[in-house]
Amino acid sequence: MRKLLVSILAVVLLLSIFSSQGFSAEQKTVPGGQYNLTEYQRITGRRISSFNEAPQLAELVKQKKLPPVGQRIPRNPAVVEPVEEIGQYGGTWRRYGHLQSETYGYITSYEPLVRFAQDGVSIEPNIAERWQVSSDGKSFTFYLRKGIRWSDGTPFTADDIMFWYEDIILNKELTPKLPTWLMIENQLGKFDKINDYTVKVSFVKPYPLFLGTLALHGAGYIPYAPKHYLKQFHPVYTDPKKLESEAKKAGFGQWYQLFGAKNDIYTNPDLPVIYAWKVVKPWGAEGLIAERNPYYWKVDPAGNQLPYIDKILVLYSSDWAAAYLRIISAEPTSEASDMQAAGANISDYTLYMENREKGKYRVIRWSDPNFATQPAIMFNQNVKDPALRNVFRNVKFRQAMSLAINRKEINDLIYFGLSRIGQATVAPISPFFEEEFEKAYVEYDPKRAGQLLDEIGLNRRDKEGWRLLPDGSRLELILETREPLPWPDVAEMVAKYWNDIGVKTAVRFQERSIFEARVSGNEHQVVTDAGNLHPLLLSSTSFNFTASSSWAPLWQIWYQTGGKSGEKPPEEVIKLIDLWEKYKTTVNVNSRNRVGKEIFRIHAENLWIISTAGRMRPFFCIVKNNFRNVVGEERKIGHQMTIEGYIHPEQCFIKK
Repeated sequence: MRKLLVSILAVVLLLSIFSSQGFSAEQKTVPGGQYNLTEYQRITGRRISSFNEAPQLAELVKQKKLPPVGQRIPRNPAVVEPVEEIGQYGGTWRRYGHLQSETYGYITSYEPLVRFAQDGVSIEPNIAERWQVSSDGKSFTFYLRKGIRWSDGTPFTADDIMFWYEDIILNKELTPKLPTWLMIENQLGKFDKINDYTVKVSFVKPYPLFLGTLALHGAGYIPYAPKHYLKQFHPVYTDPKKLESEAKKAGFGQWYQLFGAKNDIYTNPDLPVIYAWKVVKPWGAEGLIAERNPYYWKVDPAGNQLPYIDKILVLYSSDWAAAYLRIISAEPTSEASDMQAAGANISDYTLYMENREKGKYRVIRWSDPNFATQPAIMFNQNVKDPALRNVFRNVKFRQAMSLAINRKEINDLIYFGLSRIGQATVAPISPFFEEEFEKAYVEYDPKRAGQLLDEIGLNRRDKEGWRLLPDGSRLELILETREPLPWPDVAEMVAKYWNDIGVKTAVRFQERSIFEARVSGNEHQVVTDAGNLHPLLLSSTSFNFTASSSWAPLWQIWYQTGGKSGEKPPEEVIKLIDLWEKYKTTVNVNSRNRVGKEIFRIHAENLWIISTAGRMRPFFCIVKNNFRNVVGEERKIGHQMTIEGYIHPEQCFIKK
């Protein structure tokens, strides 16, 4: 059965990549699905001949402060099939945020060039209403949806994509390090404007993962920017001396710092967007406010322009536990979130479930095959201390530390038995999965762990029973951890297991920005970190150095800079990098799967990334009962989609 599911997954991805559009003649609409207007009408037989708008916008049209709705949306708008029913206009979506990235952007709007469909695998139109892939798999032609407008009414065209490519990506001051997802064999893809609504992207070799990569969430994968607005802050379009003066007036030393501030969707309310809501009060100590975009380019099946909800109010919270107590409170308050996934703590699962009726909310569990482990344990292979470096690079040491972890106990106590026990590798649905990878050194065997440590020269102990390094000094580890909860709790349990086998370990909790700065600066020994891993190896992940790689930050820099910086890794890691580059360009799905499987075989043999628990754990979303059109537990997809933005929040509404 698993092999059948894997085959289906691989075929669906391949078909979605090499088709010119995201639909077939047999397709039916699905709740939460998105379709081109013409395709929706063909599939359903229902015509959408007129468009409606929110009452506030209709009033602005009457006052001639806004064009009629028919002039604000494309000729072929995207149609979103509601999850439950046609919604009602009005209301405020209240939510919490601790970090800027948890407030807006892809959290509330998911608008890449193409997007993942509700199955989490196939690709569907979005800004590009259709696309074509060349027969050799090297070039991709995107046909943009005519009539999309930025939130200030300016048309969205190919110029906005070319500006992003030519003036942001190719500008070394704005982009000192080129994005690896846009590169094949260390050569950047080339963007060409065919006409105002057509763009062609070409690579030196086939790039079968390109569409899937474009569909990932996050600003790093968004290949467009509002040229008409940002060009005034760019030296190609504005006198450099004038720009230098403006930068200094704004408190910046360089023009590119000013440009970066002006291109920040969280803090610059003047920046035009194509999202459903636009920031009007930037992120700060009092939170963030975003209001309806009158030029948003999606409608429901009744022709109602989306979004339904007028406004998003994000309240700042320095304490997730306190925030969730307010969320589940039965007391009516302006500080009770309507739909919240960020910050949910699995350790409070029982609390959430017990208070559903009193708090008038429901708890939705979204399964997450993208969690290879949460959190992962990563020993820094580039650690500065030479004695520790020698120990950390010994695979028997990593095997021992993995065998010392009681994953069942962590799963039972921290994750309520809801996660899967296994090593850090892809989910069983992946074509790269092998049972032996998942079982590699994952059993709880502290006796064998101790034997392995003895074998590598860590057999001597001091008078307190702690193991000594070969030079006679005590082997002491600092396990650094950060939010989200329950990572610190997991870290404390792991430290106890390691202390039990004689490896003295202390846990140090770091605020996230400090943690990330220490990792990027190669200041850490061993950390808990994200173990995210798309079943088809599409997303950024530390398994292939495309995301922050705490287990070897200097090797990651070496890879991402083409060997110009960082530290050259050993042969087994070079092989891993070569396999990843081969994987990216292999068109034949069976051949590509063999390469992907070899990548995870190497990881299973070397254990650079070690599991704890939280493997494929559910992702919780707490939703007030009157907050409707939220997809339920049938949403069996991964972390790249476990964000509110993916579920089409523009079609969510507050039922009166």
